[in-house]
Amino acid sequence: MKNFPVIRIWEGCDPTVAEAIRQFQDRWRPYSGASRGKRIDRLIQELIDPAVARYTASLPQQYLSYMPGAGGVVTLSDIVRLVGLNSMARLQRQLLRAFVSTRAEETARDQRFVATLETLLDLIRACARKPPLKAKLRDTRLNGRRAQEFCRLCGAPAELTAFAVGNDNTKRDDPDDVLRLSSVYCTDHRPQLPNGDWNPAYRKAKRSLAQFDMELARLTKQSGN
Repeated sequence: MKNFPVIRIWEGCDPTVAEAIRQFQDRWRPYSGASRGKRIDRLIQELIDPAVARYTASLPQQYLSYMPGAGGVVTLSDIVRLVGLNSMARLQRQLLRAFVSTRAEETARDQRFVATLETLLDLIRACARKPPLKAKLRDTRLNGRRAQEFCRLCGAPAELTAFAVGNDNTKRDDPDDVLRLSSVYCTDHRPQLPNGDWNPAYRKAKRSLAQFDMELARLTKQSGN
């Protein structure tokens, strides 16, 4: 689950909704709002909608207008598909504020309702932030989640970094669209040329790399002092 957002379950949240969200986070690894085959709204429909329906069935009618997807034929996942995750989060935040402003005295039921709404709001926000497990880079087979760094030997954008921002020079020696782009070296300093030979520029830069690192460490220490 590294680099995935965490869904916070607020203290006092309805137990049925809380358990559904735990199951949701156990299964959501391949799902995202940007995926086609693993659409996250389908997982919301499978796990969260039934839990919300069970919880809201126990609430008085005056509560239902503050919870999107409650007490009607339109579910939470339906609204997410209709307006999107970010708009859904803004709507829920506005309704939550409206509910709190109408309560002169907060009851135990009110506290559970607010904690459940806050938990569902965190769920929607986390779904909006969650990246896809695999992301294509510029409609290619390249993984868009690979690190996009700078060349180890000169500081220019690495091949993958340059390609990601629209520089097609990295493809000039790639007529067959193999796209084996480095995330460590730029086009001028990649270790091997397209014909398989060692790159002279790479070898020359590597010979001075140790001296460069030593000088960099000296200047860093001097600056720190």
